[in-house]
Amino acid sequence: MTESRRGRPSTGVREAVLKATEEVLGEAGLALSTKEIARRAGVVESSIFYHFGNRLGLLQAVINLHLPLFADATVVLGRPGRSGDLKADLGAVIAGLERFYLRIMPILGALQSDRQLRELLVEREAEVGPHLALKPVAELLRAEQRAGRMRASLDPAAGALLLIGAGHQRALHRYLLGDLAAGLLPSVESLAEALVPAFQKD
Repeated sequence: MTESRRGRPSTGVREAVLKATEEVLGEAGLALSTKEIARRAGVVESSIFYHFGNRLGLLQAVINLHLPLFADATVVLGRPGRSGDLKADLGAVIAGLERFYLRIMPILGALQSDRQLRELLVEREAEVGPHLALKPVAELLRAEQRAGRMRASLDPAAGALLLIGAGHQRALHRYLLGDLAAGLLPSVESLAEALVPAFQKD
């Protein structure tokens, strides 16, 4: 299944469309209407497909805007001379991932609710998808193992999923429940403390 590339390029279209996409998803929730995005951005709808190929490409481009948050969260693990306090470092990673996922939660909701987008995601699984977040985190954990700073028996992919899952779930609860989530969730510090035995070097 494909959505064809149409239209002609225009100066400033990409930036306007990305801004409008975040606004529309933030206000309308799950619906991803390229007609409404084009109207909000002040462009013709075909220009969206010219610049982004299809709706999945558009969502991926919006996620890419927030990837620095993901990098900032995970770089804690690979930082030379990091604090040496494993609990603090794990907490910093979880908190940073929570910020990242909170920013992209409307995009994830649009993907989950749209069958066509999910089918496109499966077709392009080598290029795009939530599973791709695991690899860079797992690589950082492997580097920590090689440096002797983390448990040698830890499965890096499993460790990556634990960290990402904690950040994602806290973000999901905050997105759905707002301020109420704070009283219902374990703190970042509690999560980090619970994970220390799995990550601490032998």
